[in-house]
Amino acid sequence: MTNNNRLGLNTLFGRLFIGSVLALGLFFGLITYVLNQLALERTYRDVEAALRLQNYLLISSAQLGENGIEMPEELREMRFERYQSGLYGFIGQGAQLLWQSYSAHSLNLADSVLTTDLSVPGTHQFIIGDQYFIYHYAVLWELKADQPELLIFTVLEDSTPILKAVAEQQQLYRFWLLIIAAALVVILLLVLRWGMAPLRKLALQIKRIENGESDQMQGDYPIELQPVTDNISALLDTEKRQRQRYHNTLADLAHSLKTPLAVIQAELDDNKKAISKTDIHQQTRRMNDIISHQLQRAVVVGSQRFATRVSVADCCDRLLGAMEKVYRDKAIHFQHQVDEHCFFKGDQRDLMEVLGNLLDNACKACQQQLSLEATIDKSEKTPQLIISVDDDGPGIPDAEKHRLTQRGLRADSYASGQGIGLSVVLDIINSYEGSLTITDSALGGARFTISLPNQD
Repeated sequence: MTNNNRLGLNTLFGRLFIGSVLALGLFFGLITYVLNQLALERTYRDVEAALRLQNYLLISSAQLGENGIEMPEELREMRFERYQSGLYGFIGQGAQLLWQSYSAHSLNLADSVLTTDLSVPGTHQFIIGDQYFIYHYAVLWELKADQPELLIFTVLEDSTPILKAVAEQQQLYRFWLLIIAAALVVILLLVLRWGMAPLRKLALQIKRIENGESDQMQGDYPIELQPVTDNISALLDTEKRQRQRYHNTLADLAHSLKTPLAVIQAELDDNKKAISKTDIHQQTRRMNDIISHQLQRAVVVGSQRFATRVSVADCCDRLLGAMEKVYRDKAIHFQHQVDEHCFFKGDQRDLMEVLGNLLDNACKACQQQLSLEATIDKSEKTPQLIISVDDDGPGIPDAEKHRLTQRGLRADSYASGQGIGLSVVLDIINSYEGSLTITDSALGGARFTISLPNQD
């Protein structure tokens, strides 16, 4: 991730940052709108309450005189007596204006400003006009001849200074919200940089591996990234084991071919006797077995983290069906007991190769009986897949049992015809970190037992 495209949409950091900034912008936009509306509504409520109070003061100050409604020379609210103070009082009866405060003498108001549809005494009306806040209050008053008449007490207040103060307050809100948003963006950048640090560390670690500076994942990572680093480590280990297997296979192949080639060379260089075609044929057959074995070792897949589950029961059924056809003349009695919940996590070819070699050797060695069992042993800390193959043949001597299960034997260390397949079996089992044991069978012959970590 370079500095030039770090905030681009093609980067995780850029997507998170841009998305977060857009979300913050939407959030603060809504907050600004809500605060503006709340400020206006609160101002309207305060103005309405104040005008109601001023209206009550006018009503309490009004008196019935010889000429109708009379107001004292000095009112409690001094602004009614101050010229163009911004607060204006009126008393009207229908379309007739009975009284107006001194502050309203120079006002040129439209008729609609003082007009109201109030008709019930004790009711009121608050109007937010373009220039004034207006409050009407209906009062029933006996002006003459004891005849009650409906009077409208009206108070006006100039809205310009009030709304200007509200606008200044809203601007102050926007200013501080902008400051807070900028601070949050900076904090967001720092948090994102801190949160993305493990990913940058992971990318740097992978780059070091690509450059050959390291051969495995190192360092601690957050829980969310731990499966990724574990899988990368597993892939690196698998690739490393595969490269080592190729290297060992080539070395073993070169070493194993030396002996048969030396025999053939000696046969060809010996001028004192005729060339023995039998010896040459025997050595070339041995070389072919060695090459086949080493090629098989090279393509062993081995344990993989992402391998699929393979049903052991299905593989056993297929192999036993094939053995029944191959050894039909021998009339072998096959017994098998395989738990249907047994699964092998790995390459199906590896399992087929192991079981195929063991079953083929057992068929060759047995008299008439062969038994196959597969179970899951959960007594260990890590559950084990246990597969056993028994036969009723002559068995294997104890010294030979130990030799056949030794690790690291090359193909030329086994006797022709019996050791090559077992060597492949051992290579595959070892690649899955399993084990092979050879014991005496209850049937009278040998018992081959495979133990593999159950990775289900």
